[in-house]
Amino acid sequence: MDLTGKYIERPFPKSREMVIDVVELGLLKHHVKGSIEIDVILAREYIHKYKEKTGNRISFTGWIAKCISQAVNENKQIHALRKGKKKVIIFDDVDILITIEKIQNGERIPLPYVIRRANEKSLMEINNEIRTAQNLKAENDNMVIGRNDPWLKLYQSIPKFLRKIIGHKVMRDPFFIKKNTGTVGISSVGMMGNFRGWIMPISPLPLHFAIGGITKKPGVIGDNIEIREYLSVSFLFDHDIIDGAPVARFIERLINLMENAFELTAI
Repeated sequence: MDLTGKYIERPFPKSREMVIDVVELGLLKHHVKGSIEIDVILAREYIHKYKEKTGNRISFTGWIAKCISQAVNENKQIHALRKGKKKVIIFDDVDILITIEKIQNGERIPLPYVIRRANEKSLMEINNEIRTAQNLKAENDNMVIGRNDPWLKLYQSIPKFLRKIIGHKVMRDPFFIKKNTGTVGISSVGMMGNFRGWIMPISPLPLHFAIGGITKKPGVIGDNIEIREYLSVSFLFDHDIIDGAPVARFIERLINLMENAFELTAI
């Protein structure tokens, strides 16, 4: 009796080796994680009304990125990076790494894309940039949208132990990180399917969010109980850079922006 059954054997994608490297580097960081629920019913109403009025969709991930960039812009310490043991680099620009789902060889794959200077862009500028990026081609095996970086292909071709040495070195270079991945990450797992709940991210970045699903549940509005729509959001921050109290104020500000449909009320 054949207990193995039918199976398919495929080469392990080189791009997944980079994902493994990033996860391993992320596990070395002194991150603290948290999870929150944010009432997004007002924001979703504005997004729905905009689609009814114009026929165009506003990227929910793009709107989240705009809210995060605004909150970070008001507290830039939260996305700072260490330079060696004695210095910290605090960037003015808020560059946000997001994932955009693409079709590669018949499969849906989330690919990285960096929104540069998101704090200086309007919601519609970010929205249009994401729509454009969704139509861009991922270059070769690099799995990077809109870019063709020779060093990525070279990095993929070298042995694991050398990639590990290089990874540790570049993670001590805040300018390399900023130029290649930005300083804030968003993983929009809940936007890629009917997913409910939280995803706890792993990332080498100083600030990273994982966007989960949206769930309807009772909420207290004034003195009334209403059915609201709550977005599950988890996040991590670098405890080497910032303490819990300022992070709590940052999260409070982010919740306020999102629950009041930041920038959506003006479109």
